Amino acid sequence: MKLRFPIRLLLLLLTISAFAVPASGEVITVRKEVRQLLGSAMSQNDARVAAIAMAKRLALEEAGTYLETLSVVRNAELVQDEILALSSGVLKTEIVEEQPYMEGSAFGIRVVAVIRVDTAGLEERVKTLLADRAQMERLKESELRVKTLLARVKELEERMARMDATATPEEKETLKTAFQENTQRLTAQQWYEKGTALWDSKKRRYDKPEKAIEYFGQAIRLDPSFAAAYNGRGNAYNNLKQYRRAIEEYDQAIRLDPSLAATYNNRGNAYIDLKQYRRAIEDLDEAIRLDPTLAATYNNRGVVYVELKQYLRAIEDYDQAIRLDPGYAVAYSNRGSAYADLKQYWRAIEDYDEALRLDPGYAPAYANRGTAYADLKQYRRAIEDYNQAIRLDPGNAVVYNNRGLAYDNLKQYRRAIEDYDQAISLDPGYARTYYNRGVVY
Repeated sequence: MKLRFPIRLLLLLLTISAFAVPASGEVITVRKEVRQLLGSAMSQNDARVAAIAMAKRLALEEAGTYLETLSVVRNAELVQDEILALSSGVLKTEIVEEQPYMEGSAFGIRVVAVIRVDTAGLEERVKTLLADRAQMERLKESELRVKTLLARVKELEERMARMDATATPEEKETLKTAFQENTQRLTAQQWYEKGTALWDSKKRRYDKPEKAIEYFGQAIRLDPSFAAAYNGRGNAYNNLKQYRRAIEEYDQAIRLDPSLAATYNNRGNAYIDLKQYRRAIEDLDEAIRLDPTLAATYNNRGVVYVELKQYLRAIEDYDQAIRLDPGYAVAYSNRGSAYADLKQYWRAIEDYDEALRLDPGYAPAYANRGTAYADLKQYRRAIEDYNQAIRLDPGNAVVYNNRGLAYDNLKQYRRAIEDYDQAISLDPGYARTYYNRGVVY
């Protein structure tokens, strides 16, 4: 029995002023300094946290001017907010200096942020992130939150500057509390960014989900109203296959912000994993109602319809996902699988070809195209695609099982057994592979 891979997405904020395109492997350094004065209502910690956030943001904006020189970015026609989100996703910002300073009689904090842009492999990293639409949306929302919190700092500073000697103690205390609350949210944002940075766009999952849960938990402790952090922690539980705990996190995120289309999408995904398909469709429908432009949600609803064997409805949803996002490799691959389920194998292969043209590193499209070739009894071509899928994702037991079937059909029984052995070592509970190995013996 050959299996295909419909993929769902979890919708999971002195410097160089101009860049020339560097030689491959060159490292470009972007440095931003921020000086933040304290005030009567602004504590040293308030100033420090605000300065760090501002320095990081300015460094990302500056580094983004280099990313704009990359052909893959120019072809994507990104707006400024998307460039900033992209920068935060592929570049690491470090705080290298943090010192007090005096300006006249005023005390302040000086912070220096540095980004080292290693151009080796950068275009490939950018391309991988651009293909991960869900992560891009999370990064855009995160950067918007940072922008809002920094604007709040400026607003509070202006209020503090206007405060005169006649201000009452209550007014001063109110402003001090407002600074502290905003600082807590900025600190929560820093923990959230640490969690989000653990996302692997190639594998569409958190690299270290347990660590992500810890970081999102810190964000929630500091800001219990942080809906996106609950959503992120839900995604991490989803990666650990703790679907009911994931749903609890998504429930809380929705209670805090009922307008979060991405969270309805993610809760729908968790219901799919629990095989509660009707509840999944309800959530995906609501996500589409809240944001009809979310291509990923149409893709995910298509996956549900495939599970319900409603292949034509699935294809309609994949069509819509592709209309909204013509560069959506995952939707092409999934539509190919729906055509394959209808035994329209050559139409399926056309979609897999397009998916791989858009994203040559997308392992499921190789695996699925291999299965389509196997269905057409073109076993050698199938094995070529399975080889590529395994090279890109060596931990997938199903692909080893399917390649074993192809070797079996070519009467290369020992090679088939080697693949079944590997599939079982990766997934000891994979019953179908034991059966297939038994057939070969």
